[in-house]
Amino acid sequence: MSSAPGAPDPERDVAEVVRDAVVAAPGVVSLHAGPFGEVGTYLPGRRVAGVRISEDEVEVHVVAALGQPVAVTSAAVMTALADLPAWTGLADRPAHVVVEDVADPAEAAQAALPAGPSA
Repeated sequence: MSSAPGAPDPERDVAEVVRDAVVAAPGVVSLHAGPFGEVGTYLPGRRVAGVRISEDEVEVHVVAALGQPVAVTSAAVMTALADLPAWTGLADRPAHVVVEDVADPAEAAQAALPAGPSA
């Protein structure tokens, strides 16, 4: 069952809503868990890597698209965060975007594909 637009989705946590908004932003290849894998939000039975939400702020760590200006990608992420639904409760928290790496989106998409049968 789907919830109405703008209403909380009981199947998704706020961190997952942030993740989906950020990875959909232009210039973002993926989220990044930080150099030691320390950036993430732990949920029951799963983890949202690259998203850290505290009472005081929202922090996202991303891999930006190679060839796209980092400032443009960061601005797109900030816009995506500003456009989050009000029910997330994040509108009044400062947001920080950390670009951890850059990658060619085509190569990243190719690497994400499952390996085919070997000959």
